[in-house]
Amino acid sequence: MVGKTDTVTPFAFMMNPSQANSREYQQQAIDAEIKSLEESILALRRRNALVPVSSLPPEVIAVIFSFLRVPVESPLLTLGKMPGLLAWLHVAHVCHRWREIALDQPRFWSHVDLTTVSPAGTAEILARAKKAPLHLEAKVPIGLWDDARFSAFEKELQPRVSHICHLAISADLINLHKILEGLASPAPTLEYLSLSNEKYWHSGLPSRAFVHDNFFGGTTPRLSCLKLCNCNISSTSPLLKGLKTLNILTLSANVRPSLAIWLDALDEMPQLEQLVLHYATPIAPPFPYDVERTATLPFLTDVDISASVRDCALALAHLTLPALTSLYLAVNSHRWDGADVQEILPHLGRHALGPQDTQPLQRILVRGNRTHAEISAWTPTLYERIVLSVTGKDWSLPEIHTGILDAAMAALPLNSLVTLTAQNLTRLDEQVWRRHAPRWPLLQCVHLAPPAARGFGEMLLNDNGGRECPLLPSLRKIVLVNTGLSARRTLRLCDTLMQRVEQGVPLETLDLRTCVGTSHAVRLLSEIVVDVSGAEGAFRGPTLFTMDSATRGYFVRDDNSGAEDHLDDDDEYDSDSSSDHMD
Repeated sequence: MVGKTDTVTPFAFMMNPSQANSREYQQQAIDAEIKSLEESILALRRRNALVPVSSLPPEVIAVIFSFLRVPVESPLLTLGKMPGLLAWLHVAHVCHRWREIALDQPRFWSHVDLTTVSPAGTAEILARAKKAPLHLEAKVPIGLWDDARFSAFEKELQPRVSHICHLAISADLINLHKILEGLASPAPTLEYLSLSNEKYWHSGLPSRAFVHDNFFGGTTPRLSCLKLCNCNISSTSPLLKGLKTLNILTLSANVRPSLAIWLDALDEMPQLEQLVLHYATPIAPPFPYDVERTATLPFLTDVDISASVRDCALALAHLTLPALTSLYLAVNSHRWDGADVQEILPHLGRHALGPQDTQPLQRILVRGNRTHAEISAWTPTLYERIVLSVTGKDWSLPEIHTGILDAAMAALPLNSLVTLTAQNLTRLDEQVWRRHAPRWPLLQCVHLAPPAARGFGEMLLNDNGGRECPLLPSLRKIVLVNTGLSARRTLRLCDTLMQRVEQGVPLETLDLRTCVGTSHAVRLLSEIVVDVSGAEGAFRGPTLFTMDSATRGYFVRDDNSGAEDHLDDDDEYDSDSSSDHMD
């Protein structure tokens, strides 16, 4: 057996010494020639210097590269994830000069997610960032970081407070408390701060970190956006001054401010543009109360408040919002009959549309069930100008949500309504529709799901206004959703449509595309309405349709043959059933 060596080729044992030396010499000569050619190629690469872009100063090239940097609102610098976001690294592979320029730009290293980078990587990245304004995020994994890892994180974070402009930290109660205690020096460049207490339940009771008044030494002169999740903060905190965005999700009951202190805090934020308060408003005294003082926020456009009905009403009653364009209210009713919702409706109407709105409310959506009622309204160009969502777990009657929707529609300025959608399990009877129809002369299109369609159809069928004063004179399109076109329901719908024809306001479009029906039902309706989008072929089995002797055609089988003919036979309707239930 021949042993391995570093210099002998596999066939060297077949050669005499002179031949082996000659072969080795030839290899050395070839290697030398290769090296010479490589050096020549490197020398010839000086042609890069003749390219026009190479005449640009490094500072100009760096500015060009900056267009490839990660935007402020994009995910931050991570390792092994989403390489497309690190486009600026690609230029480092073009040539040596570009690599030096790219890697020497501190702002290219300034957006970092500290959670996904190792301590060594964090130290290297932040060292490259130098004094560039930093955008840092960290979600400290619960139970996955040992003391050494957390200490390394704090060691990198604390010395750089002076040039952090964006900081978002999410951690459990203990670690978040340590972070808050460690950040005691001023933050002169901080503009965005987000703190989230991820695990705030301790021993079965809610526990929250407290953002003390000496956080960042009480000095954050440029802070404009503050977001707190499950963190307590005093309403007199220096952080609550000069903000443009304030987002607070849940304060402990004993920390929620008094009305006077809350208004004082808002007066310190005259530039506020967005306000989100979930269970962070003052707790309301017994109703009624006097409004002796209000806070005027001239630039506030977006408001999102979640609270009890009374707490929300108290907050709205003490706000003057001349620039408001979006209002979202999610409230809890604590009355068995939902009567406390009446307290908020005057303020809902006052804030729903103001002189700052150049367009009226033209679209609304109503929906609800036994424990929930919701109404949303849009202007033609805005997304949800106003939303009122009411939850009442203690409501004793299934129709309570209907009364709330009825009252909410009456409180809103809907004289210019063009499109109406009644969705999910909303039970709105003929009397409800009849109360509101005279206010909707411009209504053109309705989307109706069971059982709301029944009351709407009865309102049209029983309209005695004649040709002189028909209800909803502009109505041209009805969209029925998830409705079974039985013989009785089809014939009742035909009667309703004929009534509109006789009043001189015939329907132009009937959309049945989500309904279950037969070609015969669609053909009957098409004799009255020019444009009918059919529901034929939507059968689930032979028992779903039957022959009707009066009209000599096939229809969806009636499920309650003793009921009167209605658009929706829902006398046995269960409001807790699914939204696509078809009687």
